[in-house]
Amino acid sequence: MAPMSLRPSEASEGGAFPRGYLTVTAAKFGEHHYMTKDGNGNPTPSLNDQGKPTITMAAIITLENETGDQFEQVYSIGRPDRYTVSADGQVLEGGLLSKACNFYKLVVECVNQGYPEGSIKDNLSETFVGMSAYWDEMNVGGTRTLIVPQGQLTLPGANGTGPAAPAAPAAAPADMVAKAVELVQAGIAANGSMTRQQLGGEAFNQNLDTANQQALMNVIFDQSLVDALAAVGITLDKETFSA
Repeated sequence: MAPMSLRPSEASEGGAFPRGYLTVTAAKFGEHHYMTKDGNGNPTPSLNDQGKPTITMAAIITLENETGDQFEQVYSIGRPDRYTVSADGQVLEGGLLSKACNFYKLVVECVNQGYPEGSIKDNLSETFVGMSAYWDEMNVGGTRTLIVPQGQLTLPGANGTGPAAPAAPAAAPADMVAKAVELVQAGIAANGSMTRQQLGGEAFNQNLDTANQQALMNVIFDQSLVDALAAVGITLDKETFSA
């Protein structure tokens, strides 16, 4: 690898940053797998104190600027085993929204910038898709920042920017669904049942390349896995699989 030049004239402009007048074009609930970098600078899953993948339930929101550049922003909500996501990724069940999470901070800033709280719906896309605002960083403690609306907020449905129906999710790879079914069957055979979080831990330990590893992790909350397990006599009750 060539040495990095320190000359100002040879510096790059850097990557695009989600700042300015942006519109929400897509929104969904789902689990987010935190990533870090290994000693060689390569992306690798972040692990908790027990050596398991660090995962959060999150609102995943796509912002688009006036030139068509898109930015995916992740707003954490809490432990995935506390929540159940609807098949279309639009509604979350599992108690009250915690004031400590980043998604709460996003919603509060939307209200502060003029979004009527009474207009906020349980459906994520109905609430956010089509909303425009000036977005910028907000400090949320220490060196951490969050991208939130800072002004000029326009509600969904204003000026023809109504929320679009959420796009149908891409079909999960059949081989990864089959792999997940095998892991659940093995977990039930060994312990009588298996939670989604336990399945995530087993999926992470599989010897797969990065693309297939991520595909397998994504299957865990996909309806295709629930359907495939039902076909072999395994049901999902909240967050636990059992025969």
